[in-house]
Amino acid sequence: MKRRNAFALALLAFVAALAAHLGDPHLSGVTFAMAVVGTTGPGAAPTSAPGDGTGAVSGNINEAMKIIFEEPLTNSITADSELLDLFEQDTNVKVNETTGGRYIEMAHYFALPAGVGARTLEGDYIPVPSGPKIRNSQVYLKKIEGTVEMSGDVMRRVRQGEGAFVTWANRALPDLKERVDNELDRMLLGYGAGIKARINDIDPDDADLTIGIDAALGIAGLEPAWLQFLEGESVVFGPTADGLNLRDSGAAYSIEDIDIDTGHLVLGAEPSATVADSDFIFAGDAAGNSGGEKEIMGLHGMVDDGTILATFQGLARASYRLWNGQIIDGSAAPASGELTEILLTKADDDTAIRGKGEIDCLVMSRTTARNFWANLLNDKRLVDPRTYSGGKGGLEMMFNNKTLNLKVCRKMPDTLVFGLDTSTMKHWRNTGWEWDDITGSIWNRATDATGRRDAFYAVGHIVLQTGCIAPAKNFKIDGLLATY
Repeated sequence: MKRRNAFALALLAFVAALAAHLGDPHLSGVTFAMAVVGTTGPGAAPTSAPGDGTGAVSGNINEAMKIIFEEPLTNSITADSELLDLFEQDTNVKVNETTGGRYIEMAHYFALPAGVGARTLEGDYIPVPSGPKIRNSQVYLKKIEGTVEMSGDVMRRVRQGEGAFVTWANRALPDLKERVDNELDRMLLGYGAGIKARINDIDPDDADLTIGIDAALGIAGLEPAWLQFLEGESVVFGPTADGLNLRDSGAAYSIEDIDIDTGHLVLGAEPSATVADSDFIFAGDAAGNSGGEKEIMGLHGMVDDGTILATFQGLARASYRLWNGQIIDGSAAPASGELTEILLTKADDDTAIRGKGEIDCLVMSRTTARNFWANLLNDKRLVDPRTYSGGKGGLEMMFNNKTLNLKVCRKMPDTLVFGLDTSTMKHWRNTGWEWDDITGSIWNRATDATGRRDAFYAVGHIVLQTGCIAPAKNFKIDGLLATY
């Protein structure tokens, strides 16, 4: 106890001396960014730490920053992402020594090794076993990066006070975490292409800064598209879904506002004459973009029959029946665009019969969940209070002699529902969130074409990938009506 008291007194004396030397603790001038592999933090490549003669103090700050930030951010990303917790985590990731990239290698059984047959009672030949049909696939992990930047004045102010680091974390950490969660949830619904939406009207109502959009995640018919965007982020435009040959060499445009009623985006600058209708919109900025399969795999790539993604995890879907998810047309009679219990039963039966899947989770938008609930009420099917538990959120449903978890997601389009056998959904990574301290500190001085700025940035990353080991055990119902 005496040692701890002595240490506390020494620490307080140091803090008091430092506080007397530095400015006031008010926080301002902090910025945040989120990016996918290929991007960097604000400014050019980091330079060496400034030689201000405070090496020992800087070292203490660095250790405190890492202690406060490292694990809480990782845990928050996993806990607060709407979809990532559906994927079973596997940290057994190999390193390919040839390329240096982390990857997952799996062996898939498409035919079982066995020989079975009826024979006479004695003296007959035993069945001849057939060889197993096994195909291997490699899935490479993706790198998701996030950055925070503060001005030099803010850096100096947050260095004072016993709780200064916690104070700064309480402000900076939630904003960065929310940006990372936002992008992860979008990626987990897509198919790895990095597409947010598509332009369907480059100049609606002669508004020079406004563009109309459709095709959420780059898939025709998925609405509403505006849910894939946030005010303040930047995007780039390209004519093809592969993210190549971007307009104006990848010039970035900031999103100043989102008109929810019309589904339009308001940009910070008028798009150039090269930007046109049907161009794809990618997450990106002046340093890089998410196009070209840099993002993690999402449900539209996993639960597909080759319509969206012909090759999945290195295997052609046309060659293997079990590599195709069960796709059910919800627009056909008798459902005719309505999510009904009969439609869900058909999808569940198709999955069990054709793919031997056991669905335990339904993923849908809040709007679809509300309409489904209203449909059940209208049909007066809630006669047994044991059949359902929950309400608007956290709904569980007894269905075909099992309990299904109904997962609602903000970014989920309204026109489809996924039925998942979550035992087939995998999430691979070696480590959690890591701050880049290769220079000896997590803080790097920002620079630009003119020179060094009085600002510092920290960049962190998480290396992960998501996938599915048995697509045929999952279903997707599409063609639903987006009623409200």
